[in-house]
Amino acid sequence: MMTKIGAGGAGSSGGLVEYLEKENKLKPEQQAELWFSQQREQLAGQEVVAQIDHNKRNLGREDAKYYQVILAPSQAELAHIGSDSQKLQAFTRAAMEQYAANFGKGIESKDLVWFAKIEHSRHFDHTDRAVQLGEQPKGVAKTGDQTHIHVIVSRTENLREYAAGKKNELHERKNPYHLSPMTNHKATTKGVVVGGFERNSFSQRTEQTFDQAFNYERSLTESFRFLHCMKYGDEPAKEEMQRQAAEQTLKRAQSHEPGQRIGMAEQPGQTLENEFTDDLRAVLSKAYQQKDVNDLAAALATAQAERERQRVAEEQKAEEARKVALEETKLAEQEKIDRQLKIEQELQNAPKISRGLSR
Repeated sequence: MMTKIGAGGAGSSGGLVEYLEKENKLKPEQQAELWFSQQREQLAGQEVVAQIDHNKRNLGREDAKYYQVILAPSQAELAHIGSDSQKLQAFTRAAMEQYAANFGKGIESKDLVWFAKIEHSRHFDHTDRAVQLGEQPKGVAKTGDQTHIHVIVSRTENLREYAAGKKNELHERKNPYHLSPMTNHKATTKGVVVGGFERNSFSQRTEQTFDQAFNYERSLTESFRFLHCMKYGDEPAKEEMQRQAAEQTLKRAQSHEPGQRIGMAEQPGQTLENEFTDDLRAVLSKAYQQKDVNDLAAALATAQAERERQRVAEEQKAEEARKVALEETKLAEQEKIDRQLKIEQELQNAPKISRGLSR
């Protein structure tokens, strides 16, 4: 599950809404994916723009008026729910409840103004590693199920709900909340800003929301915790996370093949690394044969982690070999210099031969 929050927009949301309706224009023969909100469906783009643009108060000209949240389930997650639009809408509504709660201000999704749209295609752009490496040109459509959700959410609290709450004496705030997910405050309790927004926590809660809603058995290698550690963690943390992922894969292999494992003591010559490879191969084979997308995705992710570990190990070995070779070269050069100096010293100390040789 990829959860991304984009930079806010200071002007009208019209340009973004128009851009997000590009699929409807590119494939007019297909039924258009319209916008939906917490309580409504089948909304047109112009209504989205009107609602977002008018829900603002006490914001400067250059201040962000809205933000974009992208929810992108993996292909394994999409396969698990059959890319069902109704399930994706339900998941989005639950995710936006987590978004509201993450501010730590006691608000709910109904206190926000947000609209979402489901898209089904994605294209390579400059942010993709394959494009950066020159392996893939920009603009080419990505293969497989690329379904994802775009959410536009107003920075200002829902003014209608705010006014109703004030009228009914549910709160005493003089002004509505301005809610920025880009703030660096995290659960602060003192000062001008109370609350904040913890982006990592939002990503994890969104992931957990999907798992709980659809009984999705997430492998460690699919989790935000694992991927975040692989990207930002130090080497000991990465090694520990990879160890846990390998253990999980082995346990899943054991549960899928009861009574089939042979103990290492009963199988001479077997090593832990060979055992890991054999178990991983068994999981991949069984998952593929049974079309078990969850197990296949988990095993592939673990294989990728193992390949990365082996790649790092090979690079370390190559670096050590390079250092040894460099040291040997330096020693050889020094020996050569020492020999040359010795020869020159010997020549200087040798008895000089008289130029007048007898004929």
